[in-house]
Amino acid sequence: MIKTFSKVLGLLIAALFIFSGCEDKTVVTETKPKIMQEKAVPQGKIETHAAKKVEKISTPKLKRDISAITQDNAKISSNGKYAIIIFESSTCKYCDQLKDDMLGDSDLKNRLSNDFSTYALSIDENKMHLLDHQGDMSQVDTKTLIDIYGVQATPTLIFTDKQTKSILVVPGYMGPEQFKATLDFVESKRWEGVNRKTGDIYKELKQFYIKKGILKG
Repeated sequence: MIKTFSKVLGLLIAALFIFSGCEDKTVVTETKPKIMQEKAVPQGKIETHAAKKVEKISTPKLKRDISAITQDNAKISSNGKYAIIIFESSTCKYCDQLKDDMLGDSDLKNRLSNDFSTYALSIDENKMHLLDHQGDMSQVDTKTLIDIYGVQATPTLIFTDKQTKSILVVPGYMGPEQFKATLDFVESKRWEGVNRKTGDIYKELKQFYIKKGILKG
């Protein structure tokens, strides 16, 4: 089902993100994305979603190999860097678009490969992972990580600090310029001291986007 994510925190998130995902129907509904900060939620069906109604497109399935960008998810650790954990699905065309962006934008590809610890996890399979979280190592499976980060859509991008604690949870596709601006925001440390469990972090992000010219003030 094509989902549309509506406003979170009034008009804030609607102004911040264009979220998108996919399934094989054309019904558009409204759903609120949650601000999720490593709090377990009841696990249900993982939905894919779109920012607006789109026409169904029949294209050949291409193999998009981002292994040169991402690290082996058998162990998930920040490795002393900021980290990004991407939850994706093999049937999600917006996940494919995200991969195309990662492969096609040389600046984005370089930063994800070298400046960040980047991981991709498929919700299609339940693998075991060694998670380094705030200095503690634990064995968790993919389903447990879905619960920990409150993943309810694909793609979902988790931006974490250097202790693998989430800073931002972005449920949906974001274009390459917005993706790079979000990396800039993480590296700027403007989120430090801001309550991550409230919408304040997204207010800071909005102002950062305006400064970068991603949004109009």
